Amino acid sequence: MAKIKVIVFLATGFEIIEAMTPVDFLRRARLDVTTCSWNHELQVVSAEGIGVMADQTLNELTAEQLRDTDLIVIPGGQPGADNLKANPRVLSALRQVSDQGGFVAAICAGPIVLSAAGLMAGKKFTCFPGFEAGIKEGVYENTLVVRDGNVITAKGPGAAMNFSLKLIEALSDKRVAELIAETSFANESLVSF
Repeated sequence: MAKIKVIVFLATGFEIIEAMTPVDFLRRARLDVTTCSWNHELQVVSAEGIGVMADQTLNELTAEQLRDTDLIVIPGGQPGADNLKANPRVLSALRQVSDQGGFVAAICAGPIVLSAAGLMAGKKFTCFPGFEAGIKEGVYENTLVVRDGNVITAKGPGAAMNFSLKLIEALSDKRVAELIAETSFANESLVSF
């Protein structure tokens, strides 16, 4: 059985918890996660001023790698989400993975990137309050995490663990997500409104 492959895009100004929590949880679930810088530099600085070394750059992303990708994750944060939204190669990668039956996921301001890629038409979604105004083609729900088909969205930093567990559930199964929650103590910290 082929290993499940995930790409997490990072752009200058990304929200650290929204990117690193999914990376951490997905790797705990034994999924193959690659962080990918939005440009030609491996180091990407978060909205909080934290420098993170990506596994690869967008220039190194191959057609074969995209063909094998099961999920792309878009973190929020500003100007991180705007930087990803303005990058045609990121939008093209999202469309390709979605078209080949993979998942696309975004948290906080990240759903604006899915919208720019044309992937939100008629989809139920959530996002950081206020960003829903820029996603006219989708159906906003004021909740922590929403899955509609192959699109998974989450509200913001406080939903990062819930979001990560929903990604694991979608790619693997609910029991694996429950095991990750138990072993990472996430089940004691999950936010519920």
